[in-house]
Order: sequence, then C-alpha cells, then structure tokens
Amino acid sequence: MRLSLFALLLTLLVGCTDKPGHKNTARAFYYWQTSLGEFNWNDSLYKTTEVSKIYYRFFDVDWSVEAKAPVPISPLRDGYSDWVPQKANVPVVFITNETFKNLDRAGSVLLARQVHRRIMMQFSSLMTGSNYYDYDWSTHQPYEIRSENFDEIARHDSVYNARMALLTEVQFDCDWTKSTRENYFAFLEESGKLFTGKQVTSTIRLYQYKYPKEAGVPPVTRGMLMCYNAGDIRDTQTRNSIFDKDEIMSYLKSGDYPLPLDYALPVFEWALLFRDNTLTAILPATVIDYHTESLATHDSVSYVVKQEFVEGYTADGIFIRKGNIIRLERPDLDDVKDLAVWLGEHKNNPEAILTLYHLNSHDLTTHAKDIEAVFNSF
Repeated sequence: MRLSLFALLLTLLVGCTDKPGHKNTARAFYYWQTSLGEFNWNDSLYKTTEVSKIYYRFFDVDWSVEAKAPVPISPLRDGYSDWVPQKANVPVVFITNETFKNLDRAGSVLLARQVHRRIMMQFSSLMTGSNYYDYDWSTHQPYEIRSENFDEIARHDSVYNARMALLTEVQFDCDWTKSTRENYFAFLEESGKLFTGKQVTSTIRLYQYKYPKEAGVPPVTRGMLMCYNAGDIRDTQTRNSIFDKDEIMSYLKSGDYPLPLDYALPVFEWALLFRDNTLTAILPATVIDYHTESLATHDSVSYVVKQEFVEGYTADGIFIRKGNIIRLERPDLDDVKDLAVWLGEHKNNPEAILTLYHLNSHDLTTHAKDIEAVFNSF
C-alpha cells in the first residue's frame, strides 16, 4: 500500500514538472509594426517562444492642430500576411498626452466612444483577413437577403460574434501627467463601460509607478508596468535611454502599487539620429551595419557620419548628413535577465504576465537565446 502511494505521488510530481529550463509563466510580446505582413508568423524561432498573448498596436491617437480634434494615426493593417489569430489578441491604442491637454472631460468621453468604434471595426476586419463582410454589410440591406433557408443577417451576426469572442482585453497606452490624469481617467472609465465583458488595462510608466499619489492610479482592472525607457532620449549625454538596470531599480524599490501588475521588459535596439545636438529621428539599429563605410566611430556608443546617405528605400527615406551623430542603443540582456528574476520574486500579482517589447524579425533572430532566457528568468 505504501509503495503504491509513493508511486502515485512520484507520478504526480513528474507530471507537474515543466521541461528543464522552462518556467510555467505566461509569456507575451508587443507587436509595434504598422503591418502584420512585416513579420513571418510561421517563423520557427517565434513558435518556440510559446507565447500565449500578443499585444498589437492598433493605431495611435494624436491632437491635430488643423482639425482641432484628436485623430487616429498609422493603423495596423493586414498587409497580405500569413498571420492567423493568436491564443490571445489584445488591441493596444497609444494616445499622446498632448491629446488630453486639449480635451475636457466631455471631449475625453467622446474620444472613448470614437476609439471603441474604431477598435471594434478594425478587430473584426483583422480577424477575417478580409473586408468583404464589412463592405457587404455597409452596401446592402441584410433584411432584403432573406429566404426560407437563408438569413443573411443571422449569418453576419454569428460570424461577428465569433470574432468578438477572441477579444478579451483592450489596452491603452498614455504617458499621462498630473495635469492630464483627470481627462485620461475619464476616457478609461468610459472605455470600461463600452467594452462590456472585456478587460480594460493601462500601461504604467516608471514615474507613475513610483509616485501614485501625484500621478494617480488609473481606473482599470490591471496595469502593465513598462520597465524601460527611463533615460532622457533627447539628451546627447545619455548613454542608454532604453535600459539602465540601476536606474530602473531606483523606481521599482519605491514600494507597492495599488493595482495588479504585469511587466514589460525590452529586447529591442535602435539608433538615434542627432543633428546639431538635437534628436531628429529614430532609426533601425541595422543602419549601422548597412552604412558602415559612411560612418566613423565617435565614442563607445556613437558614430559620426563622414559621408551623407539616405536611410530607407521609399519617398519617406531619411537624409543623413555629414557630421550628424548616430547613437546606437541596446539593452544589456544579462541585466534584463537579472531584472526579470527580481520581478519574478517581487511581483504583486501571482498571475503576472511577462511581456517583451517588441516582436520583430531582426531582434528575434539576433537574440533568440536571450529572449528565451529572459522568459525563463521571470
């Protein structure tokens, strides 16, 4: 009898053990491209990450001086990709702080309704990979397409409901301040009413986390703490604005936060273009490799342009002038792993998700082993 109980216990223990080096922690990525076609969703490296959730930047909202109103910018498009819905699909909308500076409470509530409408339309369209049903719905009277054996409106509604079942969470990203929190929070409150049955979450910047009394705590069910970009990106003396572990820790050790948190860490890199000591553009880090002959080492993290060139192959290409400075920034991924360990030990939410920013072919290929190690460290 004792032997049988021991065998049963051993079986249960073995069955509950993850494969070596793999923690049973929810994993996620941010996807911050403008087209789903910019990434190979069948990439074998991507599939090995076993992520359970993707946060997609659906569009940005900024204040238009000409229109004197908030406007949507750079929507995410299908782009004829091989993308299929993931396990969990979370639309993210970035809203500039300037937007809420120019709105009052009533305007913020109206913006929530406009954003809700656009998210629902865009989500439904992306779930099918086609605009056919939406186009058909808008140009025909569905009640006129009905017979004894076929009901167009019932078909449309069933398809729509199936798509919407895949929408369980919506996230808003805003670097709000003390002066704009009332408007942003009014936006969030209205969004919570509109997205009935869905979870509404908000990003939390490090200073908002450290000073909750001054910044306020957003009226949402959960927050995503962005554990990067604490440095001044515009300062020419900054060595790495993406990630400095000591600086990040100075915020994190401030105390508890009155909202369940998930955590985001960086695995991306970029190149910052400075002209006359002024930041003028954010470039892909590959600019250094592609234009090596046009650059000379300036210091340990920067390059000086010795021969002018154009970055990009379209009409939107950026002209890089002789004498410009390009600062290459990337996080020390060993430090990122260390912070993932610390967050795993100090998280205020037992069901916390670790999200990496951001999913793209270059960083995934370059840092595949480190990405897996960061996930496992949490």
